[in-house]
Amino acid sequence: MKYRAFLHSDPDNFQYELKYYHNPKRWYANELEANNPIRNISNWSDEIKYLNDTNETWSDEIKSLPNDTGGIYVFYLKGINILFIENYILYIGRCQYTTKQNIRKRAMEYLTDDRIMIQEMFSRWKEYLYYRFFPSNNNKETCQDEILLIKAIFPQYNEDIPDRIIKVRKEPAFK
Repeated sequence: MKYRAFLHSDPDNFQYELKYYHNPKRWYANELEANNPIRNISNWSDEIKYLNDTNETWSDEIKSLPNDTGGIYVFYLKGINILFIENYILYIGRCQYTTKQNIRKRAMEYLTDDRIMIQEMFSRWKEYLYYRFFPSNNNKETCQDEILLIKAIFPQYNEDIPDRIIKVRKEPAFK
C-alpha cells in the first residue's frame, strides 16, 4: 500500500498528526554552549509518566517532584514499540524557582491549564505523555535556556516562540 493511501485508509491518522520542523540552521543559531549541563542526560530527571494508570490525575512521581527547585521541563510523547528512541517533544517550559513557584507546583498546574493547545495535547496524548525536568535555581539561565531550546526545537504545543534572546554576560571569577 502506498503511504498516502495508508494515511487515508484510517481517519484517525489525521487526528494524531504532528508536524516537526527539523532545521539545522535553526539548531545552530540557537545552540546551547557545549559545556551547558542541560545537554547531559544524566543531569535530567528520570522519565516520568505524567498521569496515573487511569489517566485521570497525576502519577505518584509527578506528585513527589521536588519543591525546592525550578528548571526546564519537557512534555513528550512516548511510543510503544522502540521505547528507547520513539519519543517526540511536544512542549518545553521553564519554572523559575521562587517562594511561590517550584517544579512540582508547576508540573501539577498543567492538568487544569485552560490554554487550548495544552488541552489539545492532553486530549490527544494523555496515555502516552511523559515528563522530564532539568533542575536549576538559576532563574536567568533557566529563562535563557528555555528560549534557545524552543527556538531550536520548535515543539508543536509551544504557542509562543520567543522573538529575542537576552545574552547573559559572563564575568571572570578572578580579575
